[in-house]
Amino acid sequence: MLDQPATVVINNISMHECRDIERVTQNVTAALEPGGWFVISDFPFPNTDEGLRSVPGRIMCGIQFFEAQIDDQLLPRAAYDELLIRHGFTDLDSFTLSPVHAVTHARRPA
Repeated sequence: MLDQPATVVINNISMHECRDIERVTQNVTAALEPGGWFVISDFPFPNTDEGLRSVPGRIMCGIQFFEAQIDDQLLPRAAYDELLIRHGFTDLDSFTLSPVHAVTHARRPA
C-alpha cells in the first residue's frame, strides 16, 4: 500500500503475466490519484488471421507458445482498452512502439 496516491502506474511487459488482470486493475485504480494515469506496455497478440500470418504475428505466435507453457497468455492490444473501460478509465489512447510492442494508457476519473 502506498503512503499517498500515485500520479502514474506503469505496467511494463508484464500485464500478460498477471493471473487476474481484473484484480490488478482494481488495485491500480485504488493506488492512483484521481486523474492519475495507468500505462500498460505489453506484447500485442494479433487478433486477425492476417495479423497472425505477418512476420510480427508469427513471432508473437512463438512467444505465445512459450507463454502457454508457463500458464500465461498474450492478449490483443484492444483487450486492454476493454479492461480499462470496464474499470471506468477515461481518455483512453494507445500507440505502437514496434510491431511487437504496444502501449495503452488511460486516466482514472477525477
